[in-house]
Amino acid sequence: MMSEEQRFSFSSVASGFDEHITKSIRGYTDLRDDVVGISRYFVLDETNVLDIGCSQGTMLKRIKDENTQAPNANYTGIEINKDFKQHWKQETNLKYKVEDVRESDALSNMSFAISLFTFQFLAEKDRLSLLQKIYDNLVDGGAFVTAEKIYSMNAKVQDMVDSLYYDFKRQSFTEKEILDKEQELRHLAKLTTENLLISQLRSVGFRGIQIFWRNFNFIGVLAMKRPPEDVGDE
Repeated sequence: MMSEEQRFSFSSVASGFDEHITKSIRGYTDLRDDVVGISRYFVLDETNVLDIGCSQGTMLKRIKDENTQAPNANYTGIEINKDFKQHWKQETNLKYKVEDVRESDALSNMSFAISLFTFQFLAEKDRLSLLQKIYDNLVDGGAFVTAEKIYSMNAKVQDMVDSLYYDFKRQSFTEKEILDKEQELRHLAKLTTENLLISQLRSVGFRGIQIFWRNFNFIGVLAMKRPPEDVGDE
């Protein structure tokens, strides 16, 4: 836990971020396992794999280790917060960079791209342009996986889910820690709805869009570029 005097920031939890997010999002371990598993169907040799908002770099390293069928794929993690840098271990075909993805030249020849709980921190005007950039730089048959916190259009459902979610967080955090984080993220995160997220993915060209993970008000979505004909368009 953070000290009573220390307010939440991503820098304040950088040293133990993997543990922090696991305690903050129920089922996060399953989500990460699912993303690693999904990667096996898309990572190709001589292509790039990108993790946007890679934090400690743990998941990207796992994806690289999992995809032995593509020994010459290149893996890049992008993270805007420099406090995560101390946890990175560069190795052959695996590198991490501190930079703003909106200004990055790492988006090219990608077979697989990931963004977990990152887009919600982008300004509305930047989301569609970045989604379009990701789509345009995926190879045919490539895939983008994103996970976001969403809100329900039904106020009663939203209140119910919020209550259950807070009960979960109280297992690991004090009331003050929960409130401090909520107040901080309120100024940073701009949540979307499930329907709007899917609509935005579709508008830039993605097809075969599928929600593959859900827990409380968090969802994981798989979207493909020109998927095979036997993959549905829903």
